[in-house]
Amino acid sequence: MYYQQSSAKVFWISFLTSMVVSGLVCFTFVYFVPNVVSGESKMVEVPDVENLDLNKAEMILDEKGLKIIVEDEKFHPTTKKNRVIYQKPTAGETVEEGTTVRIVLSKGPEANIDETEEIVVPSVIGFDVNQAKVYLSERGLSVGVVERQESEKAKDVVLQTIPEPGQKVTEAVPIKLIVSSGGGKVAVPNLRGKSEYRARILLEESGLDLGRKSYITSGEHAFDIIIRQSPEPGVMIEKGSKVDITVNREGR
Repeated sequence: MYYQQSSAKVFWISFLTSMVVSGLVCFTFVYFVPNVVSGESKMVEVPDVENLDLNKAEMILDEKGLKIIVEDEKFHPTTKKNRVIYQKPTAGETVEEGTTVRIVLSKGPEANIDETEEIVVPSVIGFDVNQAKVYLSERGLSVGVVERQESEKAKDVVLQTIPEPGQKVTEAVPIKLIVSSGGGKVAVPNLRGKSEYRARILLEESGLDLGRKSYITSGEHAFDIIIRQSPEPGVMIEKGSKVDITVNREGR
């Protein structure tokens, strides 16, 4: 009798223990195993990150649970620098969460020196230095060094350019200007009563140039002679400066 009671007790203890263990196993399987399995096998669609900058591409891929690695950088004729020009896996593919997407970034368009436009250097000899700078700038050229050199020409007049007029250069090459620093001051000779030919000789001997010419007709003076000049005789001016004259010409 005692033996039968003990056997029954052992049976129920074993049965209850088995039920508890089975319950724990089922609980673990239901609540933990699916999470582990789903975490390993979750599939996502690869988003399109081409033509996006690196930071934006990283953000979008991270939202999908994907990793990113920059595999290379290349020049590209139309894509701006630091934007994606290639990705692998490509957009639309289905991959496991955690997959690494390899990308290639653009270094921007590659400068082609052979296609750089060349410009013919125009002549600015005889120009005032400021006029020369404007003239060259309008033609896509810039002025570099301005070197001053003593000359009979008026101060700030361009004497020479380097490269010389007629040579071809690119926009990147600055033009060097050799500019007159003047040669001191001289007295303006008296040109009144002189012919234009004689006036040119006198001005050349003084280191001056003939400037503008104007004409009037007056019966009080001989024809074909200079009756006015500017500056007046005796005025001290820079060598290379110009003297304007008025010539009495017979009416026609």
